[in-house]
Amino acid sequence: MPGEAKKSDYIVDKVVEKKLANGLTVLFYPYEREDVVTVKLCVKVGSAYENEKQAGITHLIEHMIFKGTESKKPEDIVGEIEALGGYMNAFTSFDYTCYYTTGPTKILEKSLDILSDIVFHPYFDPKELEREKEVVVEEMKMRLDNPHVVLFEEVMKASYQKYPYRRPIIGYEETVRSLKREDLLSFINQFYTPENMVLSVVGKVPQDELLSLINKFFTNLPKRKLKKVKFPEEPFTEKPKLVWVERPVKEGYFVFTLPGVSFREEDAPLLDLLVQALGGGESSRLYVRLKRELNLVKTISISAFSPVGPGLIEIYGTADQEKFKDIVSHLITELEEIKNLGVTEEELKKAKVQLISDFVFDAETSDGLSNTLSFFQLKRGNYRDILWYKNKIEQATVEDLKEVAKKYFNFDKLVGGFLSEKRLFDEEDFKKLISVKKDSPVKFFTLENKLKVIVYPRKDLPTVGITLAFPGGLRFETPQTNGLFQALTLLWTRGTQKYSAEEISSKLEALGATIKGFSGRNTFGLKALSLSSNFDETLKLFKEILLTPTFKEEECEKARPELISMIFMQEDSPISLAVNQFLKILFSDHPYGLNIAGDLIFYQNFKAEDLRQAYQNFVTPEKAVLTVVGDVDPLILKQKLESYLKDWKASKVRVKEEEEPKLPSQKTQKIKKETFQNQILLGFQTPGLNSKEKLVLEILSSALSGQDGRLFRVLRDERSLAYSVTSFTVFYPKKSAFVFYIGCSPEKEEAAIAGFWEILEEVSKKGLTLEEIERAKNRLLGKLKIGLQSNLAKSEDIAVNEVLNLGWDYSQNYENMLQYIKQEDIQKFIKTYLKKENAVLFILGK
Repeated sequence: MPGEAKKSDYIVDKVVEKKLANGLTVLFYPYEREDVVTVKLCVKVGSAYENEKQAGITHLIEHMIFKGTESKKPEDIVGEIEALGGYMNAFTSFDYTCYYTTGPTKILEKSLDILSDIVFHPYFDPKELEREKEVVVEEMKMRLDNPHVVLFEEVMKASYQKYPYRRPIIGYEETVRSLKREDLLSFINQFYTPENMVLSVVGKVPQDELLSLINKFFTNLPKRKLKKVKFPEEPFTEKPKLVWVERPVKEGYFVFTLPGVSFREEDAPLLDLLVQALGGGESSRLYVRLKRELNLVKTISISAFSPVGPGLIEIYGTADQEKFKDIVSHLITELEEIKNLGVTEEELKKAKVQLISDFVFDAETSDGLSNTLSFFQLKRGNYRDILWYKNKIEQATVEDLKEVAKKYFNFDKLVGGFLSEKRLFDEEDFKKLISVKKDSPVKFFTLENKLKVIVYPRKDLPTVGITLAFPGGLRFETPQTNGLFQALTLLWTRGTQKYSAEEISSKLEALGATIKGFSGRNTFGLKALSLSSNFDETLKLFKEILLTPTFKEEECEKARPELISMIFMQEDSPISLAVNQFLKILFSDHPYGLNIAGDLIFYQNFKAEDLRQAYQNFVTPEKAVLTVVGDVDPLILKQKLESYLKDWKASKVRVKEEEEPKLPSQKTQKIKKETFQNQILLGFQTPGLNSKEKLVLEILSSALSGQDGRLFRVLRDERSLAYSVTSFTVFYPKKSAFVFYIGCSPEKEEAAIAGFWEILEEVSKKGLTLEEIERAKNRLLGKLKIGLQSNLAKSEDIAVNEVLNLGWDYSQNYENMLQYIKQEDIQKFIKTYLKKENAVLFILGK
């Protein structure tokens, strides 16, 4: 195993654990990378602790916790954290509920104050409760528009016979609507007790200060008696089960489950290893056999769902609906082969590298570390079991995995779920199919071929992030070539003059590394993540992929269904479909209005030569920026790059940039679609990303969106019109877009649109308050800091900003630039660009 992976021992040894007299467990990790902190308060109660009549109460409480306490109003909760540049949220799982904040370290005291107050002194205002029930019902309807979610919930119901994991965490409309304030308070009193909680803090904060604050806010708490819950034994199904959901979709969706393990069982790490070997990457057994060799699936993944209670093995993906039968039989064949022959030594080695390197990569961010520590403390009862898990992985043998496969691949207990336009076979057919046996100064240099290189050494963790970015992407496409860059970047890594696609995947996974193409609206390129111990080998492979891709015709044919699947899944997602159609109207007859997912006709007809030509035209060093962030020596790296890239020459082709888009002629469009919610978008063309107005637009959007923004407070909290309502921006060099979005029931459509205009007109007349502007700036800065913790994220940020002429240090200077934006700048922006006559309204739904 790579020596750097041993750092997980070091991580565990640095944790400070403390148990308060009231039973509260506190975990503290002194994180030193950035001036950030993550505070997570988790309660060991999830939806599994509910009875049938209470279904959804845990999730509803999670929502209502933010709606005020005995001493705080709703705006004093999330708004206070966002005002300091932090982020606050929560989630409910089957086994536990977590409330957390993350952001600059200055949020620490406020975070502890608020988390303690909302969990131990919630008010649950009856009027707020009725409004929030409506929001949760809207969330349910939103989930009903997602084929993946619908199918998974049906399969979970079939996979568990008695255990409460069979119920959806969100509950049911009738049970949620029936819940009263007294029910919520009773549930809180039964489970929200200190001894039933874990408080984890990962951040750059003094230990003495932290413990003093914890004593201040978590000592004098209400007296509550913890309720003990007895869970049923889960027998699972005794015979194969078939679940079929019929829906008017273009893509086919499948899910298979087998009984798995609880994370408390000794087999849990071994089962993780087994599923990693089977489906963890593009050289894994299932991916190679079912996708690349047999072309039966478009996507396929396998994971171990290992909760506190009985778990599952889950296999899922997408495919052409007529291939469902073949998928079942070939999948069973592959699993049976693993039972009889096991995995290879090479497969085991790759799986070990991938799983153990996850600990190192997660340690890059405070949130990642907090998740890991909380996960083990909640599920195993001790964060130090990280070492138990790592040791089990390191010591596992091929024979161990073979025994695990025999133990858990019991096809008599298989549940198969499918979602398609119509049912293609029955349960008897199904049974027949399965009847088989810290930072240094930034360094810059330019190579002879004019490639600009930026190196940002960070030596605290043994990881390296690499990004090579070029101008390109959607803005350089036409209606006839829409999807070109998606295809180019997908196929870029699938074969070189020296290695086949499978050999590349195999080498990368053995190294615990990734190299992927990326394509967006304004740029495209390659990015890689590597352990520093394997960086040299990863860099050689990166060079090979960059300089000698083959773009073979047979690889194009294999990738074609994968590309087309993006469009189908977009069309199956009302939100994605609506955003795409809206931008098409806003930027009509212009590349900015093209579909980011590509065009079906292009995907059906493009040739390998199209990709080779695009590669020759756009993959040119004088236009590119290469950024390397992490545990590297800049001098040694420079020498290697000069050697590796000396033969990479500039392209002689000069590609013309896009014209400035015109204002749209069509102002309103409605498209009928059978959905549970209508998707409503109202937006405007605004100046481009290189304009001085960019920051003004970002502040405006930040102020209106978020849980303390006007859109959320007015349209969701006060009027209960939707679960999801926000504003967002789409940036291009010549023009950008500012958009309001809401997903709501059809009968709420007029009220939602009127609400958008009401808020916009009020802001236009009175402007944003100074407090709103300050909160918006802090939110933007907090989001930026949180997003740039990992080496790969920082490398991509630097490279893309430099390519787009924003400057490599744009994010570094962001805070200072924001301070120059004043209240009058925002009001002027609204009156200049957000005029009613320039608005575009789009509605998708009934």
